[in-house]
Amino acid sequence: MGRVEILTGHERRRRWTDEQKLTILAEVAEGDLSVTDVARRHDLIPQQIYGWRRKFARQAEAGRQAETATFLPVAVVPSTEPEQPAEKEETAKSLRRSASVEVRCRGGRVLKVAAGLDPALLQALIRAVEAA
Repeated sequence: MGRVEILTGHERRRRWTDEQKLTILAEVAEGDLSVTDVARRHDLIPQQIYGWRRKFARQAEAGRQAETATFLPVAVVPSTEPEQPAEKEETAKSLRRSASVEVRCRGGRVLKVAAGLDPALLQALIRAVEAA
């Protein structure tokens, strides 16, 4: 008859630090052993290793997205009201003071800001709107 192992007491639940997980993932990445062999060596199931791999890949992707700026399409829309020649100069002055930019963010949100807004502040506003 084969070997029978009887476990008594509460089922154990181990906690792995990120450093330990990364060490185990590095073992798999070296290529000498398969995921199953590494899992067996550390008393794991292979699905845990695949789950850790997905977790760290998602974290790395999120970090890259947060660091990179993206360009969005811009459309210049002409004014619908006809201007009088005498009013052109006055209108140009008022536009310089009150010009605004409309930014369409992911998720269909629209952000309207002054045209002279600091680019760093604009970038922070866009990130906040897209994260909401």
